Amino acid sequence: MKKFLINCFERGLAISSFIFPLIEICYYFGAKVFLGSSNVALKIFYLNYIAKLSNFYQANVYLIFIFMVGIFISCSRGTLPLTKFVRFNIIQAILLNIICSCIGSCFLYTPIVIRESTLGILLANSIFLGILSLIMYCSLLIVYGRYPKIPILSEAAKLQVQRGYSD
Repeated sequence: MKKFLINCFERGLAISSFIFPLIEICYYFGAKVFLGSSNVALKIFYLNYIAKLSNFYQANVYLIFIFMVGIFISCSRGTLPLTKFVRFNIIQAILLNIICSCIGSCFLYTPIVIRESTLGILLANSIFLGILSLIMYCSLLIVYGRYPKIPILSEAAKLQVQRGYSD
């Protein structure tokens, strides 16, 4: 029973690390995706829950960034007594967050004519749903105890975890 609880805690910790890219993608693309819909329930869901989360992120962006860098350094060096599985998934989630931040920043710097056109809305929806489905894919594999494989991010996370054992 104790091993089962430890496995559940480790998998829950690994899944909860994907909150960083989820908040990041909701911050950049949430308003365009949810408020651009004609569904009233989605708009109410966005205004009641996701907008508050995005506002908290916007108000504390530097604090969250420092917290995330601290977690990344401690997981890559192996200073926390976590398994390789948890450390790998936490590092992969943080790297996915960095990619989400870069994509969101690039999207904000596109001309407003393109961003507000049908192409911009299609691009925003595709990026939002793509990252969301990637987070769900990773979470599903973590529940089953498997390593999620994302082409470039998995190799980078694997190198960071291995580097922690050589320090």
